Amino acid sequence: MLKSIDIKKEERELFGAFEHCLARVSDNSFLELFAHEKIKHSMQVVGAGNYILKNEKIFQDRSEEYLKLGKLVNLFHDIGRFREIECMYEDASRSYNHGFFSYEMLKERGYSDPRLLLPVKQHGNLADALEKDVEFQKIGDAGIKKEVEELYGLVKDADKIANLYIAKADRRIFKDLFFDGLTEENKHAPVSAKVLEAMENKCLVKSGDCVSFSDRLLQILCFVFEIYYKPSLTFVFKHGLLENIAAVMRIYNPDQSLQNYIEQKIFAHVRSRYEAM
Repeated sequence: MLKSIDIKKEERELFGAFEHCLARVSDNSFLELFAHEKIKHSMQVVGAGNYILKNEKIFQDRSEEYLKLGKLVNLFHDIGRFREIECMYEDASRSYNHGFFSYEMLKERGYSDPRLLLPVKQHGNLADALEKDVEFQKIGDAGIKKEVEELYGLVKDADKIANLYIAKADRRIFKDLFFDGLTEENKHAPVSAKVLEAMENKCLVKSGDCVSFSDRLLQILCFVFEIYYKPSLTFVFKHGLLENIAAVMRIYNPDQSLQNYIEQKIFAHVRSRYEAM
């Protein structure tokens, strides 16, 4: 059983950052809504992470300290979103790295354990980002390095599960920045060549390559190419999360033949990978 670990103090830190952000952007209804969505997402990731911690074998019989770190990685992974939203309030024309903001904010609050800081810092980047991180490379203790990798996989999976769940739970995907910023024409535009190429290569899709809403939805479907733990895929299958995203994509993708191909390709790959785990 997953140990009962109290993280009320840390939850107050997260909600403190959220409330500070709300006060800063209170005259911007969209950014205020975005902040509310991100605090909701953070708690959904905590729930998804608890599911993985309870069901994934590598997290069984681990120390209370280690399991608390796992909970904190999930809790704090997007604390930097609130600084990002404040920065967007000042200058919406720039892009910001919310994972690095989260990392900075945790250090400002006195956290120093690389098993917390590095998974939070790199959770939003592509798979090789952690390996390339100089701070990660400098860790001399092989056991600590392995635990950083485990917790990085945990938060990546929990984040993906939460994002895949949005089409089933509350259609939050229609409130995100990408959808809100699209013209009606681009909402119904076909899948872009770069996004399709990433899917063909079983890679994650870069946000900068997404032009249409179908691109964004395919980006979310491609999350399953980088799932680390079997319970995460079990959750995806149990709740029909791929089918839910695909059903929304069918409404917006004008090329139904391509849509059939995409679904067959992704679903077959994920089922095969699940059986091999």
